[in-house]
Amino acid sequence: MAHLPLRLLVISAIVLPMPLAAQDRASDKLKTPEVVEELFNCRAIENPEERLACFDREVERVFAANETRDLVITDQSEITEAKRGLFGLNLPNLRIFSSDNGSEDVDQLTATLARVSRMDNGRYLFVLEDGARWMQTGNVNGAQRYKEGDEVLIKKASLGSFRASVGGRNAGKVRRLD
Repeated sequence: MAHLPLRLLVISAIVLPMPLAAQDRASDKLKTPEVVEELFNCRAIENPEERLACFDREVERVFAANETRDLVITDQSEITEAKRGLFGLNLPNLRIFSSDNGSEDVDQLTATLARVSRMDNGRYLFVLEDGARWMQTGNVNGAQRYKEGDEVLIKKASLGSFRASVGGRNAGKVRRLD
């Protein structure tokens, strides 16, 4: 019973910030760019000639913003592909890659080994076909022989770590270098 005040303090420290965290997540959603909102607003104009003039004007603004790269238009498949390319890197939480935006979460990656080399400490450095470099961080029992062309499966593991298998053989824990 003597520890009850301490327990209540710990529980309140965990529970009280939760609504604030939920608000932060809601505000993290991507907003529609103003130039696109203006285009969408044209739909509300009842007069067909005015609506068409609005669409013509606003489409030109969207086109110009796209040409100057002030506005980047993409689809979910491109975002998912970017997530795959960044898989394993320790990046800040970027709103554009949030699963709230409808893009698929990437929890594993399958690729082909472009290069493999054994380091002085006996662990391996794996270079994937896209140039991503992964270093073996955990020990693996037995002599492993990995070679170029082997298929690599890298999965998210606990506490932000990653596990790999190469050619169907356990390669243990790995860490993305770049």
